[in-house]
Amino acid sequence: MNKILLIFLLLGLTGRIFAQYSDKEIIIQGYVSDAYSGEILSNAHIQIGEQSSISNNYGFYSMRIKAGTLKLHASYMGFSSVIKDIIVERDTTISVALYPGLELPEVVFQVNNNKKVENKGLGNLRINLSQLSVSPLFLGERDIIKTMQFMPGVSSGMEGSSGLNIRGGTNDQTLYLIDDVPVYNQNHTFGLISIFNPDILLSADMYKGGIPAIYGNRLSGVASIELKEGNYQTYHHSINIGTLAGIISTEGPIVKNKICYLFSARRSFLDLLTNAFLSIPSNGNWSSSMFAFWDINGKISWKLTDKTKLSLGVFNSYDDLYGLNKKKDMQTREKSKNKFGMGWKTLTAYGRLTSNIRQNCFLSSSVYYSHLGNFDYMNLHTPAMQIKQQVSSELQEFGWRNSLENKLSNNLSLFGGFDFSAQFYYPEYMFKNQNGFQNNMESGQKNLFTTSFFVYSEIKNKKSMLVPGIRMSVFHNGTRTKLVIEPRIKLSTFINDNNKIMLAYDRMYQPIHSVNEMNYSINTDFWMPFSENVLPNSNQISIGWKNYAIPDLLFSIEGYYKKMNNLVLISNLEHYLDFHTGYQTGKGQSTGIEFLGQYNKNKLTTWLSYTLSHSNRQFKGKKYPFKYDAPHDISLFVSYDIYAKGKIRNTLSANTQYRSGIPYYIPEVSYPSMGLPTTNGPYSGYLEKSINYIPDYPNIRLKDYFRMDINFTMERQLKHGTSCWQFSLLNATARNNPYAVYRKEGNYKAFVLIPFLPSISFKRSF
Repeated sequence: MNKILLIFLLLGLTGRIFAQYSDKEIIIQGYVSDAYSGEILSNAHIQIGEQSSISNNYGFYSMRIKAGTLKLHASYMGFSSVIKDIIVERDTTISVALYPGLELPEVVFQVNNNKKVENKGLGNLRINLSQLSVSPLFLGERDIIKTMQFMPGVSSGMEGSSGLNIRGGTNDQTLYLIDDVPVYNQNHTFGLISIFNPDILLSADMYKGGIPAIYGNRLSGVASIELKEGNYQTYHHSINIGTLAGIISTEGPIVKNKICYLFSARRSFLDLLTNAFLSIPSNGNWSSSMFAFWDINGKISWKLTDKTKLSLGVFNSYDDLYGLNKKKDMQTREKSKNKFGMGWKTLTAYGRLTSNIRQNCFLSSSVYYSHLGNFDYMNLHTPAMQIKQQVSSELQEFGWRNSLENKLSNNLSLFGGFDFSAQFYYPEYMFKNQNGFQNNMESGQKNLFTTSFFVYSEIKNKKSMLVPGIRMSVFHNGTRTKLVIEPRIKLSTFINDNNKIMLAYDRMYQPIHSVNEMNYSINTDFWMPFSENVLPNSNQISIGWKNYAIPDLLFSIEGYYKKMNNLVLISNLEHYLDFHTGYQTGKGQSTGIEFLGQYNKNKLTTWLSYTLSHSNRQFKGKKYPFKYDAPHDISLFVSYDIYAKGKIRNTLSANTQYRSGIPYYIPEVSYPSMGLPTTNGPYSGYLEKSINYIPDYPNIRLKDYFRMDINFTMERQLKHGTSCWQFSLLNATARNNPYAVYRKEGNYKAFVLIPFLPSISFKRSF
């Protein structure tokens, strides 16, 4: 404990050494917002005189300046800049409203030929949401996670997945947040699209390295999604119809400039159309297999005062992949129905209070609830028999998060806070009800209680920024208590006017994991708390370089080395749940170099990324390639306004991705099943003549992956609102990229998920 206190003291003393400000300086603070909606804008750049600042995640900024007549310059990506003269004589609040307009690339302020330091650092990316609106669609859906997958150092895994495998990590090693609330399944339709509704996104940030100490409990990275608050001034509504689903959204003031609401709902409709069509035949006999999903987002934001805001939010989603059989006996007129399937449901709810509690001091406090439930079921209804069977698992989390930002000077900011969460796991619950007689079985409840404290500082001068930090967590699972300390440090400095170098070190621990028995394709997340004597942990060193020499072009190179210890690989789930056996512990390693070039000027927006990497795992002394190891990964995005005049804008865009073939497990031998079911589930009776033996380690690599997607967007400004048509071609070259490989009659077959696939979407806003 004395060592920890010493580290905290050194953070403060170091900051004081770097901090330089005069007692005669005054404090300017305020919020940056959208002039039309009143929505806050985070990561906006504000410069007053020779001092500059960046708005935090809640749109708040503050700085110390000398009194007098000064020029204020504010800018934000996708908005027109504001430049005006101000007269300041005492501490005051100056809020800035920006109008949507000219897009700006990443900004680095320049004063007297000395570039100021922005807070985007090594391994941190903010996704440009305006690119999402013109990117190729997946079955008519825009997806922020699929956009993140094109970033360097990130792998999607198998074709069609909506996961983020960051720098050699797995998807369950990535922390997903919606408005600071953790979610434990980010997928719809088993990974084809994500749960994040594109119509209500405010910002999307990804952290691969240089991870702030406020984030923890995962080994590899963070994907933080912020939703809009709603419109404080006017009402806006939209309807979006795609190939797969439809979205309705509405926002507006409850009390103008005081309280606003946001509501959005999405529902798949292919299942509704298919079932309606198949029920037409007069004989009453039909079968279908289909997936259904929906999600709902609701949010209310209330400005209690000019400095304090309260937000209440809820998210609910449901997925079901099912088969349905209906039969009708034409002689007896008796009907029977059999429905079976699997899926999951997600629910989050939260209340968040943000406040500028005093000069240069900003507080964020939230309480939340997060729930994930998986289910596997069969319902049979006949005149003689009624059967209901289900196997399910659940995770419930209650949490309280607090963070405080204190800007001690223009060159020193101190951040601190704590998190507390209580998680309750119900790994396996089974019931069967047959003609009113019910049997139940469960594996027992598991718990995890987590308390974390963190502190870090941002220490700046004209050319450099140092961010030392530490996170301390205590995990208790009912039988074991673990104390872990996670030091973090990040340094960036300009070596001249156009070149910046960056260094970072991150240590991360993870007390939970999802259960995957060497499965590539199924994306149901079955979570468990730690039961082992040691926790999985990772240590990552990163180095980077950015170049700003060419206007409108940003070029960067990052390299990393990551080592992971105490990883868990479950080989027998039943033994693991019942006896805590049937698993292995091992380690992993990942190294890579990432290249990223971004260009944005006038009608053309493009970026190119390339990742050269190698990732492996080692269990039982055997080292082998990580299942998503792709030595070469290249992604290219190009968007061009082929016509932009007046109220009409037509944009052509394309995504292209190439990567090396990933390792894969394929069966080499088969043996007789002896008439036993091959899978555990609530509905047995599906028997195989033989069972394929899956090896412990990958034994082949799939062929190299290549896909090109093309999109054409037509946007129109109407008298009341806008309209937008999007036409996309996925896999325009019709390349057969394998989604799964299986053995059949002694030969190997590949299942292709995405052939040449057109899609269309129409959005009307008013």
